[in-house]
Amino acid sequence: MAKVPITVMGYRCEREQCGHEWIPRESENGEPRVCPKCKSAWWNRPKGQKGAMMSYEDFSSRIAKTISDAGGSLTWTEIRTIARLPQKFPNNQWVRKMEQDVGLIRKRDSHGIIHWEVGYTDADATTKQTQSSEHPGKATGGE
Repeated sequence: MAKVPITVMGYRCEREQCGHEWIPRESENGEPRVCPKCKSAWWNRPKGQKGAMMSYEDFSSRIAKTISDAGGSLTWTEIRTIARLPQKFPNNQWVRKMEQDVGLIRKRDSHGIIHWEVGYTDADATTKQTQSSEHPGKATGGE
């Protein structure tokens, strides 16, 4: 009987301290949650990439563009899917900031589903930002 090389796909922990390589069990579905040696949840992220980091400006512009392109209101799940955002849930501080910056409006319907809308256009947002920078001590609307 001849010997032949057999290649099996496995996983490698990307952490510098670990580097562990393993072959997954047959019963597993999808990627492992943690490295079996160091138990790190960041086993599959190269150094310098701590999850899905995104700036507020990028987050805000992608959401505003997605909603305006849709021409109506969307749920968070629809926005996240269309804009291909990595977050499962939106950052509450950023959402509140977007309410002021781009006129984001969130409305809850009779079934409890929250629909997101953009209250005004990017040109209005630019005007508002210019006004707020001209009068930094003056409050620009609020609750």
